[in-house]
Amino acid sequence: MVSKGKALGKGLSALIGEKPIFEERSGNGQIIHVPATKIAANPHQPRKVFTEEALAELAESIRRHGVMQPLIVVRADDLANDAMYMIAAGERRFRAAQLVGLNELPCIVRSFSPGELAEISLIENIQREDLQPLEEAGAYQALIDGYAYTQEKLSDHLGKSRSHIANTLRLLQLNAREQAMLTAGQISAGHGRALLSVRDPQLRRELARQIVDQSLSVRQAEELAKLTRTEPKPKIKDPAPAYSFGEQAARKITERLLVKASVSGGSNKGKVVLEYYNEDDLQRILDILLPGEQF
Repeated sequence: MVSKGKALGKGLSALIGEKPIFEERSGNGQIIHVPATKIAANPHQPRKVFTEEALAELAESIRRHGVMQPLIVVRADDLANDAMYMIAAGERRFRAAQLVGLNELPCIVRSFSPGELAEISLIENIQREDLQPLEEAGAYQALIDGYAYTQEKLSDHLGKSRSHIANTLRLLQLNAREQAMLTAGQISAGHGRALLSVRDPQLRRELARQIVDQSLSVRQAEELAKLTRTEPKPKIKDPAPAYSFGEQAARKITERLLVKASVSGGSNKGKVVLEYYNEDDLQRILDILLPGEQF
């Protein structure tokens, strides 16, 4: 038996009812067993990535114990492949059951408008802990755009903090390359937010490369992002100023190492000064300049 409002969230419970879904009862909430060939996935499903490992674990649970929680479906006689029902909630269970080879699945048939169906699918997926950050952000945005949700309403409806919702929505501002890195697991949502704080495209691209190449923590990425934000930007004049060799070298070092650098002296002798802000920052610089060396 699913506890009230816990597994599905307040928003979904409000839409599909809060009575125990295992209760065999007459009417719209009766559990029926539907052939798997008569069930189709929702084409508007917000979840785009179904990890094989997680599905395999769920499939093994279903093989041992059966489908413990019925799918919620709606009648849709116009579906392709002779399907009669479309999934409103439970596509992961459906996919895992297919891996096991189940011929029938327990379902509860409900009547929803197209808008309610889309809303239920969004909310049901948001409640899943393994939803990827960009999928979660997309689901939030769809609820805001399509169903007049505000961040405050989402927070109250889903039991998530407003700051979590706001920070997750910010991930949609990542460019296509950064979003691909996030989806592939090369960077985390925290790394993504650190990247967003850097406006200069070249410095942001360099920071993303260092996050991946050096396996930087979110805290390290945030510190480097802060450094790039505080680095003084050259004033653009018309015509553009001509930089000396030393100034050009300092600029290149700053862009490559993401540190404040200065070059002084003449053509025969001089010095290069690199500034660091803590031991982690110094270690990062050493790892770039002297890869493989132990200190």
